[in-house]
Amino acid sequence: MSKNKLGLIILSVGILLLLVALLLLFNTNSVWALITLGASIIVNTAGLSVILAKKRDD
Repeated sequence: MSKNKLGLIILSVGILLLLVALLLLFNTNSVWALITLGASIIVNTAGLSVILAKKRDD
């Protein structure tokens, strides 16, 4: 699996987490909305890091 494909999969999971967080925020206004929002930020940051990381020539 290529690095870009892995990064895109991680980003898609992050986007799904963001949608769940927004659904929870607007419908229930519970603490789980903030936890899910934080998790989506971390996952999206990891996905972008994987995509943007430069290849090392060892």
